[in-house]
Amino acid sequence: MQHGQVRPAVERDLPAIAALEAHTFPGLSYPYFTLRQLFDVHGRHMLVAADAGGLYGYVLLAGDGNGRSWLLALAVDRAHRQQGHGRRLLDAVLDLADDDREPCAVRVSVAPDNHPALRLYQAAGFRLAEQYRDYFGPGQDRLVMVREAHRRIQ
Repeated sequence: MQHGQVRPAVERDLPAIAALEAHTFPGLSYPYFTLRQLFDVHGRHMLVAADAGGLYGYVLLAGDGNGRSWLLALAVDRAHRQQGHGRRLLDAVLDLADDDREPCAVRVSVAPDNHPALRLYQAAGFRLAEQYRDYFGPGQDRLVMVREAHRRIQ
């Protein structure tokens, strides 16, 4: 299996990220202007998976400055799923978080019936922290999972 490259997002990636976001999370996707501002503020922690055919995945991590970060998005195009791309994106952004001067616990919200995502996050060291009804509005229940900060040995 040929793997594309995981690399930092650049401004010209934003239209493709917005399209992937809209396709992956219909009704709950970030609009372009929000992705633009998230890129401006948290671009260091926005990574993409791409090959010669284009961008097919992205991940975004945002820190709150108080020892806690949120994994705001992890999306892989349907045609590229089940090939390890989501895990590669997740591992790459968690490595960035672990390398930060002040390592942070990382949180993510997941739909309770999204079993592939739950398995991915559990395999990466996340554990269930809380359950919320209507987290993103009526009928949008979520599980909040957390991965404690990993400190690098210097």
